[in-house]
Amino acid sequence: MLVQKKQTHWEGILQAIQNSYAIKRHIEFFNWLKQDIHPLMRHDVLLAAWGDFSSGDLHFDVSSSLPEASTQRLLEDSAIVNYLMCNLYKRWVENDDKWYVINRFDASGIHAQSPNPFTQQLLKMHSLMVYGVRDTRGKADCIYVFFDRTKEFTVPDQMLGMIMPHLDAAIRRVGHLAPVVKDEDLLDSMVQGGLSDREQEILHWVRSGKTNLEIGMILNISANTVKNHLKRIFQKLDVSCRAQAVAKTGMPAAVRRPS
Repeated sequence: MLVQKKQTHWEGILQAIQNSYAIKRHIEFFNWLKQDIHPLMRHDVLLAAWGDFSSGDLHFDVSSSLPEASTQRLLEDSAIVNYLMCNLYKRWVENDDKWYVINRFDASGIHAQSPNPFTQQLLKMHSLMVYGVRDTRGKADCIYVFFDRTKEFTVPDQMLGMIMPHLDAAIRRVGHLAPVVKDEDLLDSMVQGGLSDREQEILHWVRSGKTNLEIGMILNISANTVKNHLKRIFQKLDVSCRAQAVAKTGMPAAVRRPS
């Protein structure tokens, strides 16, 4: 029985590695984490941070199925998380660039300093694991922080050595999400059409070429809810498709992919 369990474990690792090669979009990366990585390494939130940790000029990408634990929510108010990531990076350097675990993690102080929807989700996390990757050429090191609600984070060292290089390669193939840019002229045009804040967000991601499913993942709503929002946007702007909505609000459209 033990031999069979070990065999199944290694088969899962090899399957995860094989499936990682096909990842090209956020939704594919999210599904890969959920279906292939979570059974091997339980976690509730994966937060990737990269850039210049010495100056604090960082970029972020979040993957989680928890409400409000999204990249967009983080980017709305990232100062305290920026500080946290720089601190975790410093510990990684002091640990000779080796991965480490923090058990019984307490985010109450973080949330007290910056109470927002994202730090509210961190209050639910009680352990974390930090894995770093050196970028000697690009000078943009990256750390991956796996948060979990359990009090102790456990992961086999051999598995990390096999999985993490493929996770790092996969996420580098996926374009990271930028904060919503609210150009004043663009907002004036949208307000005239009577668009709500949520509808403005959705139209922004439509301009970026995101599908309904991807927009739903970014905003933590279902693809069907995105579709319903788009119907109302079309009605308010008196248009019949995404391209017309983008053109009417004066935004240059990205190449549209099928929804």
